[in-house]
Amino acid sequence: MNGAEAALVGGFVGAVIMSALAMILDARRARRSADERRRERAHDLEVLTLEHDQRLQQAAMQDRARLRDARLSRLNDDAKALARALFDLERLALLMQWERPGDSAELERLEISARAHFESARAGLALDPDGARLATTFQSITREIAQYQSMIRSHRVLVEARAVEQVVEHADRLEAQRRRVHDGIMAAVGETQSMLKSAAVPVDAPRRPEPDSQTASDGPATAHVAPMMELSPGAQ
Repeated sequence: MNGAEAALVGGFVGAVIMSALAMILDARRARRSADERRRERAHDLEVLTLEHDQRLQQAAMQDRARLRDARLSRLNDDAKALARALFDLERLALLMQWERPGDSAELERLEISARAHFESARAGLALDPDGARLATTFQSITREIAQYQSMIRSHRVLVEARAVEQVVEHADRLEAQRRRVHDGIMAAVGETQSMLKSAAVPVDAPRRPEPDSQTASDGPATAHVAPMMELSPGAQ
């Protein structure tokens, strides 16, 4: 083989080697490109999945907030009526203590008013887990007031009979019953306020998930809270 032939063969071999290297590099670039496309598709699918889950969570949160606000609105109305009934009972018990001739009409009015206010709230309270307990408390207070009224009548009989020792002893029991009625009413008012505060607890918004380090996270949204009614002993 002369020099020209050797050069020709060497050039051919070099061309084959370069072509093979180019094919290997192209194959590697194709694999890298395919891998990159797969990663992008996987990332896009992950983002879509997380966004879908986020929308579902947001919808569930909004549903819970609507239910919370609807319940709070109902409880506000029922609590107002119940508070008026309790304050009627408080005035009824006070008037019983210092009853004078001619007070019977006012006693009857207060009793009817308390019952009417309670009945207007009774159905709504009975259907609510916390409200049902308050309805039972109100019934218990009315029984305590009936007992107080009976003790007042018995005390007057003892006074008229001038049974001094029995009057003194009975007066202590009468005062204890009066305090029981008053404390029961104040406790029911406080329990009503606690019920409203518990019902007004905000609904937490779900955090926006992060599919990877390049996806920003939004801060939790603040749920709207319906205004809560505040009760005061002077409310009417």
